[in-house]
Amino acid sequence: MQLRSGEIQKPGKGDLIRAYTLQHAESGLGNDYLKRKNVIRVRLEGEQFLLQAADVPSVVEWIEGFQAGTNISLDLDHRIMPKGPMFPRRRRRRNRQPVDENTRAGNGGVLPAVVL
Repeated sequence: MQLRSGEIQKPGKGDLIRAYTLQHAESGLGNDYLKRKNVIRVRLEGEQFLLQAADVPSVVEWIEGFQAGTNISLDLDHRIMPKGPMFPRRRRRRNRQPVDENTRAGNGGVLPAVVL
């Protein structure tokens, strides 16, 4: 809870209603929620939470934090291993050889006969 003076009041021990774990949690951008901007959607333990951040960089930081916490919340034996590179492979460009005028015409390199 934020007071008018700008300081945030710390909750007491009796204020905790429920604790959640990040195991099997899903988090991402709540772009289908149109009432507010910069909304983060977090699904954990069968419940869904919508959180609003101040700006886009803080949205990215929160989502990265939730996903990092989700990735390390399970035991190593139960974690899903990544299936390969998460980014596309870079394609090599081949150097093109100069095209000969004779082969461009499709005559197999044979010069056309000239009749005088």
